[in-house]
Amino acid sequence: MIQEAELSASAKDENLLSVRGLRISFVTRSGIVQAVDDVSFDIKPGETLGLVGETGCGKTQTALAVMRLTSETGIVEKGEIWFKGMNLTQNISKEFRLVHRRNRLVLKRDSTEMRRLENQMVKIRGKHISMVFQEPMISLNPVRSIGRQISEVLLIHDIPRLAERIIARHDVPQEKIDEIAAALVGTGTSDDRVRELVRSYGFPRLEEQITSILSRQDLSYAKRIQHIKELKEGVGRSSILFLRQVSALGKVSSTFRVIDRLPLVRRSFYGLLEKEAMSVSAELLSMVGMSNISAVLKQYPHELSGGMRQRAMIAMAIAANPELIIADEPTSALDVTIQAQILQLLGELKRNLNTAVLFISHDMGVVAETCDKVGVIYAGNLVEIAQIEDLFADPRHPYTKGLLNAIPPFDRKVPSLGLIPGSVPSLTNPPPGCRFNTRCPFATEKCQQAPPPIQVKPGHVVRCWLYAE
Repeated sequence: MIQEAELSASAKDENLLSVRGLRISFVTRSGIVQAVDDVSFDIKPGETLGLVGETGCGKTQTALAVMRLTSETGIVEKGEIWFKGMNLTQNISKEFRLVHRRNRLVLKRDSTEMRRLENQMVKIRGKHISMVFQEPMISLNPVRSIGRQISEVLLIHDIPRLAERIIARHDVPQEKIDEIAAALVGTGTSDDRVRELVRSYGFPRLEEQITSILSRQDLSYAKRIQHIKELKEGVGRSSILFLRQVSALGKVSSTFRVIDRLPLVRRSFYGLLEKEAMSVSAELLSMVGMSNISAVLKQYPHELSGGMRQRAMIAMAIAANPELIIADEPTSALDVTIQAQILQLLGELKRNLNTAVLFISHDMGVVAETCDKVGVIYAGNLVEIAQIEDLFADPRHPYTKGLLNAIPPFDRKVPSLGLIPGSVPSLTNPPPGCRFNTRCPFATEKCQQAPPPIQVKPGHVVRCWLYAE
C-alpha cells in the first residue's frame, strides 16, 4: 500500500546519522539562494549512502552542513542533524540574523555563538566524522609535509592511543619481542595468524602494531621483522609517567601543555607522541596502498600525483577511526584506472573498519558499484531515496528515470541517449511546489504544491504526486 512516509522520532537513536528537513540558504546581492530545501535521510552504522544529482543541486552543501563547514554567506535556516543521538544544529539559529541594509538583506553573525558551536564541532570533526574532499590539491596544506598533516589529526584527536602504544611496547621485555619476531619468521602476513601468535605470548596490546608492520607492502619481509625487533625504544621513567597520565586522563593535562613550551621538555615528553604519530601515519599510508612511504611522509602535496594525494587524504580521514566518512566526489579528478583503485580502497576500508560512508557523486555507475542506498537530489530537493537495487530496477520519480535513461546501455545500440528537456531553475526564485515541474512530462496543476515524502514500498520513498493515490 502506498502511503505518506513517516519519519520516526526514534531514528536519531537507531541511526548513526539522521538529517531531518534540512534547509540551507545563501545570502547574496541578488537575494537568498535556497540551495537545499527539506532534505531528510538516515545512515546506519557501516552503511554507504550515495547522493547523486547534477552539479549545483546541493549534494556538497548537504555534506558541508553535516560537518558545519558551510561558507560565510551560508546559513542552516531549518532542520536538524542528529549524530549518535546528539543534535548538531541545536541553537544554530542564534548564530546569525538577517538585517535590511540599503534595500537588501545582509547576514550578521554572532561571534560568541559561532565560537561555542565551533568548539562543539572540533570534538566531532576528524574524530567521529571525517571528510574526503573533491580536490586534494586544494584541501591539503601546501606548506606542510604529508606526514605532518596526517600526524596533526592524531595529535589533536588521538593522543591517548599514541601514549598507549608506547606504553605497550615499554611493558614488554626485549627478549620477549625478539622471541615474537623469531616466531613470526615464515608465518606469513595473515592478520588472524599474527594476532593469535602475539596473543599466545600474553601481549595483546602489541597486536595492532605488529600486524600493521607486517602489512607494510613497501618493506621487504626481512625489513618488517627487523622493525618488530626494534619496537622497544629507550624511554625514561619520567616520560613513561607522563604517558601513563595521558593514557589515564585521555588527554594531555594543561600543566604539561605549559611545561611543553620548554624545548628540552618538549623533546622529552611531547616529542615521543609526535614520533609515534609519524609511525602511525606510515601505517595509515600503507593501509591505503601507498608505496615508498618513507619518502612520501617527507614530501609536500605538489610533489605527489593526483591518485597519491587522494590516498593521503583518505589516510587523514581514517586516522582517528571515525564512525562516518563523507566522500565528496573523491574520484572525479582521476583517470579511470586510479578511480577504480580508490573505489576499491574505500570499499575495503569500509569492510575492515565498519565505517559508514556518505558518498557524493554525479556518476550513477560509480554509485551503483559502491553504495547500499542512494538518494537523488534535484535543485536542492531530495526527490527519491531507496536501496540501490530498488532504485535501478524500479525508479519512480521522473527525474530519476531521466538520469537512468541518459546512461548508455552496454547490451544494445541506441540511436540517441535520453535527455531531460529544459534547464535547472534558478534557486533564487525557484518554481512553486515540485521544483521539477517545469521540466516534467507528467506535470499537472497539483505539482504547484510541494509533494510530501511518499513511501511506495519499504525503504523506497519518493516525492511525486503521481504516487499520492
